[in-house]
Amino acid sequence: MSAPIELLTECVKDGLQWLSYQTTGFPSKKGGDRSHLKETVDWLVRAAEHGKGGAASHYSLFHGRWLDPFPETTGYIIPTLFDYAAFSGDASYAQLASTLTEWLGGVQLDNGACMAGLYDEEKGPGEPCVFNTGQNLLGFVRAYRETKREEFLEYAQRAGDFLVQSTDDEGVWDKHLLRGLRHTINTRCSWALLLLHELIPDRQYDWVAQQNLTWTQAQQTENGWFRHGSSKVNVYPNTHFIAYTCRGLIESYLLNNDAESLATATRTADRLLQIYRERGMLYAFWDETWQNRGKHLQWMPGRYICLTGNIQMSLVWMRLFQIHGENSYREAAFEMLDQMKALQALNTGHDGKRGGVKGSFPVYGGYSMLMYPNWAAKFFADALLLKIALQEAA
Repeated sequence: MSAPIELLTECVKDGLQWLSYQTTGFPSKKGGDRSHLKETVDWLVRAAEHGKGGAASHYSLFHGRWLDPFPETTGYIIPTLFDYAAFSGDASYAQLASTLTEWLGGVQLDNGACMAGLYDEEKGPGEPCVFNTGQNLLGFVRAYRETKREEFLEYAQRAGDFLVQSTDDEGVWDKHLLRGLRHTINTRCSWALLLLHELIPDRQYDWVAQQNLTWTQAQQTENGWFRHGSSKVNVYPNTHFIAYTCRGLIESYLLNNDAESLATATRTADRLLQIYRERGMLYAFWDETWQNRGKHLQWMPGRYICLTGNIQMSLVWMRLFQIHGENSYREAAFEMLDQMKALQALNTGHDGKRGGVKGSFPVYGGYSMLMYPNWAAKFFADALLLKIALQEAA
């Protein structure tokens, strides 16, 4: 099928389904977690096969092909592949994780940073970026733990040193930021630094991580919304970035026992859980009063779903269930994932779609429009792995 026809077909199908769901309710698919997990991970494998060494950032319906590799997300796909290798007993996934780590080390900038944006072989590396470096650090640390290859630890230390050197006098990141803006999603960089601190005890790693967690805590309003929750000017935070922020806070708490990080993440997660229970879904962008907004026309509601963000919120809720023991978190997370399964195509011969996760539903929504991003599949695999583990532990 040619790209224009493929694109039109997908848009019409999603539009009709969206209209139907307004009256019939959002779909849900019970069961099949393992089959959805396998197809999701194998979509990630195909993204790596088309990624010129890394993981292709998206399958694009608009272009009708896989796009260039994305160093940032390649970094945090690595732990997912190691996790699935352990789950499945298939070492080929761990080997792929190591191969991706080698590529990341090869495109690491001289100052230890990860570049912003996609990697173009002809143009070469781009500008250094704090957030992207933190995501690579998550991959480097995990790859070293799994393989004990010294070069992976060297990559990690160089990345960690870059993060330390990119701060102001208070230890808060103020250099090499996405679009020059401070934003709360860098809690994931704090998480990465704390993991590195376990391997290479360094007071600077620990201090910078905590300073940025404290800065993020101060950005939360009383109702759980985050100032500086977006990396773009005049764009409200979306569920993807909100969940990024919460997850970084939670994982950091589990490493350094900072109670305020946990309290901050819980406050936001509880508010989104309340909205989910009231509406049966979570839209994409949120203003300071938790009203849904459009991405570009902020005075209009943005009536579409960021699937990545919803999946990530299920992970946040499951992690909070593990900490607090409140069944409401687990129940909402499982329901959310059953909704996501209903939107994932498994019965298609199309390698770009089968097992992938769209950026938005409908696919023409304003988040990763007309694309299947690799990070959506990564988080879906993570969420299904955790769901299965929680079910087996019950």
